[in-house]
Order: sequence, then structure tokens, then C-alpha cells
Amino acid sequence: MKHYLLFLSFLILLISCKSDDNTQPQDGDYHNGIFVTNEGPFQNGTGTITFISDVGEVTQEIFKKANQKDLGNIVQSMYLYGDRAFIVVNNSHKIEVVNQFSFKELAVIEGSFINNPRYFVAINNKGYISNWGNPQDPNDDFVAVINLDDYSLITTISVAEGPEKMLLKDNDLYVALQGGYGFNNKVLQINTQNNTLSQVFTVGDVPLGIEKDDNGVIWILCQGIPNYASGLTETGGNLIKIENNQIVENFSFASETVHPKNLSIDNGNIYFTINDAFFKMENTALVIPNNPISGITGNFYTIKAKAGKLYATDASDYVSEGKLKVFNLDSASLLGEYETGIIPGKIIFQNN
Repeated sequence: MKHYLLFLSFLILLISCKSDDNTQPQDGDYHNGIFVTNEGPFQNGTGTITFISDVGEVTQEIFKKANQKDLGNIVQSMYLYGDRAFIVVNNSHKIEVVNQFSFKELAVIEGSFINNPRYFVAINNKGYISNWGNPQDPNDDFVAVINLDDYSLITTISVAEGPEKMLLKDNDLYVALQGGYGFNNKVLQINTQNNTLSQVFTVGDVPLGIEKDDNGVIWILCQGIPNYASGLTETGGNLIKIENNQIVENFSFASETVHPKNLSIDNGNIYFTINDAFFKMENTALVIPNNPISGITGNFYTIKAKAGKLYATDASDYVSEGKLKVFNLDSASLLGEYETGIIPGKIIFQNN
């Protein structure tokens, strides 16, 4: 009996040791749902990630739950690539890499080539990160190119002020130069096969949205220069259409006081907001719509249209928890409302 108990104890110990030695993150609970990045309090505190399952179950602070530490300040954006999620933490000057299903940390990308990062995209096992550098210096902005095998730097691509959102199409990377602390009016086309600049598009002032439709046509929403810009003339918004690598349409909004935001495209329709109003425009339309969709209003911080639904975040007072609201785009009815963290900024859908 003693020999049997000794053997059993050894077996349990062996199994425990094997479990402890397995440092690879295990599959977790975050399948079939939506991630919401929460910026968190500005200049202090930490940002968080909220997960909302397809059946409406909400889990807050999933990074902290998985890793027993805070994510950092400010959570700017997140991008899914394979089974990984890349979380851009702006003021902390880093990219947190996690398994998207367990949210266990895999790596932290940081160093001199991560300086006020904004957005991340990936293609052919290379990551592209838009960086403002020193926000007070308009001449040090860049896009960092990262090897996703070991997270080492491949190269940096110097760009003009304020690289923000990026879009991949085929082997090209399109980078919207919003302007950082200033104001810009350019979109760059970069060949990802050799990481060289192919073309510069002059668009409207402050290009803050860039998306492509089902036909591969690229749409750029420009906010225009606001009335509070010191020493500058206020300009209205524009909607730019790029096809076959050339601007084929430039739609101007009604006046210099109209500043659209929140571009999203779904099922051949283009959506955006102006103040508290929500607009829909078919991608074959010849003019900007004058009338908003009735029934959907709100001071939305960000929107995302997908499969006939509108997902919109409400940052409330910017110091307390926000909400994600889901609407039916056909009926304009509210389908659901979910608690998030402080300043819910980006909505990311899982593909599996």
C-alpha cells in the first residue's frame, strides 16, 4: 500500500510539474463576440478591454483578469491577426500582444521605434504601426514595420505629420495623415513588399476615416478644420472615393461648418455621423445625403456597421463607464445596450 501511495504522489507531482512548465497560453473564454477597447482616464489610470459575447454576456477588464496587471494608458486601438490581438497603448508607448481567445500576454513590443503609437495592421507576417513621435514635433512621425516572428524592427518609414488609421488593400498600405496635434490633408500609399512610398493623395482636411467597400473601392472621410483651430480658416468635410489608385470623386459637405465623423461601410452603404445625427449613403450615390436616418441619434464616440446592425459607443461624461448600443439599421430600433469601461473607443469583431 505504501508503494502504491508513493507512486500516486509521484504521479500527481509529475502532472503538476508538466502543467507548470507549460508556458503557452491556453484557449480561454473569449470566442464568438466583440471586443471594445476603453481608453481609460486621460493621463492617469489605465485603459481596459471589454468582451461582449454573441449571447450578450459582458466581461470587463479581460486583460487584467488574464494577466493580473493593468494594461496601461491610453488604450488607443486593437487589431486581430491570426490567433493574436495587438493592443496599441498610446501614452505607455507599447503594443501588448496577447492570445485573442485567452488574452494571456505573449509579448510586449516597445523601444525607440514605438513612440506615441496610434494604430496597427498586419500583412505577410509584418506589422505596421503608425507613430506620432513627439506630438510637438511635426517632423518626427513615422510608420514602424515589425517582424511578427520575434517582434523585432524591420524598418521605419518617415511620414509627414499625424499618421493615424491605416488600410490594407492587396499589397498596399494606405495611411491617413490626420495631423496629430496639427492638421493634415494627405493619404499615403505604401508598397508593403518593399516598404517604399508609391503615391501621395491630397484629400480634404483632417482625414479621420478610411475604409474599403465590397468592390475594393477606398473611401476617405475628412472632418475639415474646426472653428477652434488657432490661426486657420475653418473648412468643411469631404468624402473622397479612390478607385484604381486615383481619386474619382470628391464629395463636399454642405458648408465649412459641417464636420462629419465615424466612417463605416456595410453592404454597399456608407455611414457617418454629423453631431448627434446618423447618416446613410449608398456607395453609388452622386451626392451627399441631406437628411439623417430617423430614430438613431446620439453623441456616439465611435460607430461600426456590420451585417445590418449598427454598433455605437457612448462615452457618457468621459470619466465614468460608457456603453455599447446596438441598433437594427432597417428599423432603427435599439436591440441591446451593454456596459463598457471608461471612454469606449474601438469596436473589434472576432472572425471565428
